[in-house]
Amino acid sequence: MEPAGVHVAQARRTTATVLSQWSVPDALTEDARLVVSELVSNAITHGAGNVRLQLRHDDHELRIQVTDDSTKPARRRRASASDLGGRGLQLVARLSLRWGVADGGRTTYAVISTLTGAPPCRRTPQSSSDPAC
Repeated sequence: MEPAGVHVAQARRTTATVLSQWSVPDALTEDARLVVSELVSNAITHGAGNVRLQLRHDDHELRIQVTDDSTKPARRRRASASDLGGRGLQLVARLSLRWGVADGGRTTYAVISTLTGAPPCRRTPQSSSDPAC
């Protein structure tokens, strides 16, 4: 898609449609839509060239990948209370089992657990020493 803000809503709608076809539960779909929104917004705002969204699902995980032509990798920043932005990747980290960059900085990805039952263990500084994570 062309890098324009209007495409964030299109990416969210496409994600909801695909996840519905894959029978992903509604609560997980909402988390995925938020992650897609943040990653696509970042690619449009900070990236270069066309933005590509890829979704992959297996028995346990949903992988969301957003790719653009910039080699400058996404990075989390600390936003102050008065900042209007800068919290997107913090949200992605909270909703995902893991997130990161690949493809020389061109791709930012997030992985969401699709296992039902116990809530997923999200990696935090406190959980990193927990052997169950």
